[in-house]
Amino acid sequence: MKQYSVSTQLMLVGKAWEIRHQLRLMTRQVPSSSQDSSRTLGEYLEHRRPLQR
Repeated sequence: MKQYSVSTQLMLVGKAWEIRHQLRLMTRQVPSSSQDSSRTLGEYLEHRRPLQR
């Protein structure tokens, strides 16, 4: 599976089960300061780590 992300966009390329799995993993990654167990895609994109090249 491949994941491409730009500042406000996210593109997942792969098999359906791989994409579902990755989306579930992304929603579980909650910052320690937040008590809410769910996170929107917008919040994920704001807090993700920058691409290392």
